Amino acid sequence: MYLQTFGLREPPFGEAPDPRFACLFAREREILAHVEYELGASDHSVTLVTGEAGVGKTMLCMLVEADAPQHGVRAVRHADGDYALETIAWLRSMYAGFGLPLPLSAEANTEQHLVDNLANGLGRLAHHVNHRFLLILDDAEELGDGDLALIERLYVACEKAKAPFHIVLAGLPVLRERLGGHGGPALGGHIRSRLPLNPLNADESERYVRHRLHVAGTTQMPFSRLGLRSLRDDGKGNPKRLNALAHRALERAAERGEQNIGERALGFVAREVLPQHARYWLRRYRKAILAVGTVAAVIFVGGFGIWVFTGHSPSRPKSFVTVTPEQALAKLQDALPAADVGQVRVWGELLARWQVTSKETSVANAINCDAIIFPGFACVSGRGTLDQLRRFDRPLVLELDDTHAKQQVLLVGAGDEAVRLYLGNKYVELTRDAFDRAWNGRFYAVFRVEPDMPNKLARGDSGQGMAWLASHLAPPGIKPTGAITFDAGMETRVRNVQQKFGIAADGVVGPETMFALSSLEPDGPHLARGVP
Repeated sequence: MYLQTFGLREPPFGEAPDPRFACLFAREREILAHVEYELGASDHSVTLVTGEAGVGKTMLCMLVEADAPQHGVRAVRHADGDYALETIAWLRSMYAGFGLPLPLSAEANTEQHLVDNLANGLGRLAHHVNHRFLLILDDAEELGDGDLALIERLYVACEKAKAPFHIVLAGLPVLRERLGGHGGPALGGHIRSRLPLNPLNADESERYVRHRLHVAGTTQMPFSRLGLRSLRDDGKGNPKRLNALAHRALERAAERGEQNIGERALGFVAREVLPQHARYWLRRYRKAILAVGTVAAVIFVGGFGIWVFTGHSPSRPKSFVTVTPEQALAKLQDALPAADVGQVRVWGELLARWQVTSKETSVANAINCDAIIFPGFACVSGRGTLDQLRRFDRPLVLELDDTHAKQQVLLVGAGDEAVRLYLGNKYVELTRDAFDRAWNGRFYAVFRVEPDMPNKLARGDSGQGMAWLASHLAPPGIKPTGAITFDAGMETRVRNVQQKFGIAADGVVGPETMFALSSLEPDGPHLARGVP
């Protein structure tokens, strides 16, 4: 389980509805208020609540049931499992639910007698203790026409017996069509209110996830900003889908030892959890699929193992470390793809590592390395040394020398003796000596920053961007407050950061200094560890 990993007291996204985790928005509050009004304003009513599967109807029914005793209402809630009982047993369960003695004689245990005696019993009970009664039928689309006719007979009998009796029907939209058409069950004619329970909107979906995590006792938000947005989009406003996606995402992160769940991780989870993806069916019916495809799986795994261990996997770095620098450069030249193809793939990989989607920008736009690629995402270029780039600890696009047609590669790891590069079609490792002969010193870097951040901040500035700057210059655990001005003390701290990262120490916060400060954030991609 993932509870310890994320500091949770209990699973926040369980499959079974739990009123403790109820997150009420305007539509839910309106329905609850409407039911409460009907219970107090009239002696008899039928309310119909419909919505898609997983949208929260069962939770709503549980809340109505829990709230009823506070208003002097005795409530009985039945769901799909109760409808499997024989009709006699189902009616007798209502006696027990409303606190009436069960009839003992065989003559009194027919459908008609049970309905009439239940209505009369409720009438007598209402007269003596001034109670009202509520029957909640969840999953009501599972009721047959005979069952609905039985409920209608009970409703009419209660009217005659002067027993305050109310019904709440909750089901799929097909129930609304079934009870609203000509020739449908007579119960439809008694419905006074038809209330739709619609999916959550984007903002409500995010608040729903945050609320459940808060109730479960989290001390940190496990989803990144983009991860939460991806969860919201894939959930489509359906609490059941949101629960399934979030639960599996937390499980997967704990299995992989990850503390932050981003957009890419949610993409994998969606393919596992949502029925429109093949991986969902593989996960659900994996035993049957494995039983049928054992021979094919063995052949595939064997072939794949040979492919990987012979060094043909694109994710397995090809080592040029053991050869001479001249041989390594020749091998590098042979491994490089066409310049235009490699550039697109390299920048595409860099954006993917930052979890930037095609909705936010295109690879072609990012390649231009404009100061602002889109609000909140910036680009900077310059010249530097490998040691300087190691301090940034971020993947960067590097430009090779004229001999290699100034092709671009992605620096994904750097050690004291070797570097790891992504060429656009494979990963390679070569010595720093060989790399220094191929690289012309130019780099391109992208980073996240506040959307309203100006291009430059200097002594005497205040206003936009200063809160971001102050928070990145402040000592750990200290959060700046109040009006912030770029004073002499802040200029000194800026110079210290610039000296640390090998940037011209002019005390002015330009793009390179912003990139250096952003690299201090734990979020975002970092250079690979384990490169010698």
